[in-house]
Amino acid sequence: MTKKLMLEEKNLNELILDKNNPRFAELYDGSDKEEDLIEYLLYTEAGEDIAKSILQVNEYYPDRPLWVLEDDDKFLVKDGNRRCAAAKALQFPKKYGLNLQKFNLTKLPVLIYQNKEDLNKRITQEHATSLFRKWDRIAKALKVYKLFTSGSSIDSMIEIDSSPSDLIKLASFYYEAVKIKSDALKKLLRRGRGNTGGKTIIFERLFKYKNLCGYKFRNKPSYKIDIFDKNRFRDYISAAVDYLKEYPKTTHKTIDDEKKKFLERLKEFGFDVNKKDKKTKIIDQKTKNVVSPLEKKKRKTIKNRPAYERKGIPAPLDKLIKECYDLDYNNFANAKTALTRLSLECTLKYIIENTEYKRGTQFSNSQFFRKAFFNNNGVKKNFTDFTILKNKFTSLIQDTGKKKAFEDFNLDNPNQIIHNYNVGATPINAKALCDNLIVLLEFMLQDKADLLSLLDLEKL
Repeated sequence: MTKKLMLEEKNLNELILDKNNPRFAELYDGSDKEEDLIEYLLYTEAGEDIAKSILQVNEYYPDRPLWVLEDDDKFLVKDGNRRCAAAKALQFPKKYGLNLQKFNLTKLPVLIYQNKEDLNKRITQEHATSLFRKWDRIAKALKVYKLFTSGSSIDSMIEIDSSPSDLIKLASFYYEAVKIKSDALKKLLRRGRGNTGGKTIIFERLFKYKNLCGYKFRNKPSYKIDIFDKNRFRDYISAAVDYLKEYPKTTHKTIDDEKKKFLERLKEFGFDVNKKDKKTKIIDQKTKNVVSPLEKKKRKTIKNRPAYERKGIPAPLDKLIKECYDLDYNNFANAKTALTRLSLECTLKYIIENTEYKRGTQFSNSQFFRKAFFNNNGVKKNFTDFTILKNKFTSLIQDTGKKKAFEDFNLDNPNQIIHNYNVGATPINAKALCDNLIVLLEFMLQDKADLLSLLDLEKL
């Protein structure tokens, strides 16, 4: 039986601040020490203002309980971290640089949850129209992005923001940019004292000139950033961050006034917006003649192996796929043919067992795929039925061309070829199967968020 929620009081030392809180987790760059987190919440997340309010009314309102998750003999604060930090800081105001008098608060009101999923659901549903609107734009963007990549639809997030697709773009930009300037970028985007932070809007204004900076955004349904010139993008991010650190009073009005010309300010910091790519000489290895990049591109042969973006692919799976494509189809036609089926089955099983289509739920746990793993009596099969697994997965694909590619790739075909002892696999068979498999592997092993956006998750 689920324990009924009750308003209780807990000692301050029993309450643990949540450094993984989605409001600020991505932007926090301090240690795990409570003192560092309190200081961050005071001066970056406006916790100082809450401390002042507590002093002003001379009490902590009992109708503002913290929402906490029971964790052994402690309680993890999931909603109300700023209030909790303010209360803790008021016990030792000088320690945290507060020019405020000490205010003794030994206990705070809390609502205790035992189920993390129930608590997260309540935070999302009941506070979508109030809490999230108070968040900084970057924090809101990161929250929306996490919801989107875990399977939530765009329409379901309109309560959080009227244009969630713009927030997805911003978050995906952040995740790539922070790889380049890390903590320096975080400090610019989050709120801070004076003019040191709150620069998110500046980067968003500059989205208008993204093509000049080496990136673009994908169309519906992905919306994610696509970096087509990594060097240019790196130089742009580095220069923009260094410029804003040097000139912290820069605001979005500067970009509105100067438009594209603003980018010329970044030249002294290492980004030349007017710099043209050098024309490099390319030597045709057959004729030894110099050819233009465009001509070389036209001569380029078709792709002969898959390229994938999925992070965390197991090493054995990666090795299996590479072995399949490294084998010479003229000398190892049978082996290459056999490995096409094995590569597809192992990749498909990896995706089904390691992809969350909603928070905490993998594809393999959905009733939709149950027949691939269990018989009609509910007993688990000794072996996965890959024909059923492939057909079920194929039915989720929304892109007609990609769906047709999966439908046309018959799992039995490689087996029929290599088990025909009268003929055996031919180099042509092996090469054709591997070429056709490229599209399937690249689709399954693309970035997880992109994959989910291309599947009809309503069927699950």
